[in-house]
Amino acid sequence: MEAAYRQGLLTAGGEGVEERYPGTGDADAPYRFVMNLLAERGAPARIRRALAADVVLCTWMNGEREEVVEPAAQAVLSRTAEGLTRRALATGAVFPARPMPEAYVRAVFQELLAGTALYQAQQRRGTRVVGAVEAREAVRRLGRYLAAEPEGLTAAARYYAIITTHEDLNAIAYYGRMAVPDFLLGTLHRPWSDMMATGQLDLYQALGAVRRTFTAAGEMLELTPRGEALLGRLRVLLEEAGEYAWRAEAQRWVIFAETDFDRIFNRIVPDVPAITRAYLDSLPLPPGAAVLEVGAGTGRVTFDLGLAARVRAAGGRLVALEPQAALRRTLEAKRAAGGWEEVEVAAGRAEALPFTDGRFDLVLAFAVLHFTELDRAVAEMVRVARPGGLVTATMMQWDPFAIPMVAAWFRPLRTLAETVGVPLGNLHGLPNGAIGAAFVRAGLERVTAVPLAPRLSAADPDAFLQFMLKGAAFYQHILSRLPFAERWRILQRLTEEGRILAAHTSREEQERTFPGERVYGYKPAGR
Repeated sequence: MEAAYRQGLLTAGGEGVEERYPGTGDADAPYRFVMNLLAERGAPARIRRALAADVVLCTWMNGEREEVVEPAAQAVLSRTAEGLTRRALATGAVFPARPMPEAYVRAVFQELLAGTALYQAQQRRGTRVVGAVEAREAVRRLGRYLAAEPEGLTAAARYYAIITTHEDLNAIAYYGRMAVPDFLLGTLHRPWSDMMATGQLDLYQALGAVRRTFTAAGEMLELTPRGEALLGRLRVLLEEAGEYAWRAEAQRWVIFAETDFDRIFNRIVPDVPAITRAYLDSLPLPPGAAVLEVGAGTGRVTFDLGLAARVRAAGGRLVALEPQAALRRTLEAKRAAGGWEEVEVAAGRAEALPFTDGRFDLVLAFAVLHFTELDRAVAEMVRVARPGGLVTATMMQWDPFAIPMVAAWFRPLRTLAETVGVPLGNLHGLPNGAIGAAFVRAGLERVTAVPLAPRLSAADPDAFLQFMLKGAAFYQHILSRLPFAERWRILQRLTEEGRILAAHTSREEQERTFPGERVYGYKPAGR
């Protein structure tokens, strides 16, 4: 067992396994070593640093479309991966105690580079086509990450090993049993990899984490109690590191960029155009007003429903702030098409607004603050408002399961949430009063709220599913815990079942009215 382990993928970087656990007489030592390694205090930070550098594997893939790597990009990625592989092999960096086989070492760098490049393509251009620009950016990001990590190449290998081990064991646990060929090929759970997982399977068997069983369907893999404990430790680590949250958000933005969000939103919340126009009409705009819209998204409020027109009529200037590059491209396209010279599209997050204090007469956020750290976002909105300026926001809170059709339709999600141990709902808005309370905590005066009663409709099941499970990520925190293929199979199944239910339910069973509000507060004149 020990000999097999020493050719595995979770050896400690630079310290030599022989120095970390007892000698050959202790058959359980490798398993204890791995468990202790995953419990190291610095392990979550290592993952967080990789995510912060956008050095990633494709754990967010949704399966609807294939990624494409252009030949010029592939040449850049392959050349760099080969160079890193040679360096790692020459120094025994993957892993120093017992160098890994060349195929595994090459896979570490190929897959990290490919995942990073694809993520750049989707974040920058909203596409799954990787060009030379994204390839070079991936090379730059991985190089910068390696240079900053004390363990260098070994740090990348350890990060890679943690993510891939989780994906392997998580898939076996989810299915209960997995056919050995499916595991080795990774068709159900590792869409980013072309490498046969033979070495990984040898390791898991050496650790006593999996066992082979023979059934009428062929040779299968199951987790042992040790494998379940190892997976549990991995899940705790990824939760603490924020990797689960990261992949759910990445899934959301990938699908969002490929979605006609404006059409979908108007289909499922049919009252929103009227609510938005009434809200915009309520906003006082002094001549020459400087206005900031936080979380402008696709420009639905900015351009389509009249905010830019109101600012133009006042002779003012409008900044449409949006953190996501794909959505900023949509904003820029609408700005150019409409000739909105008084509108500036800017990049930035609500929690760290890139503006000087007191710059704006009016700061607004339409149905976005539930996606933020509320108190930090509101504090920033107050900071950039001028003394005496208006800070305002709208919010709605939905419970899709209160709609009879949806309660029946989304029942599998409730079961899945229980299975993976996470809450059912996520980011469904904020209750009435939450924003007003945050406004008061931030020091705003004359805080008032106007109640709203928007309808949420599942009459168009395709639009409802696209918004709730895909674009808005209300349930991606559940789906992100599943193997890649299963994630997409569930979405396909729900698509089919939603159409059937919509054809056999009444309008009353397909929609409900939910609470909402628009909130106003003024920054004190002396601040």
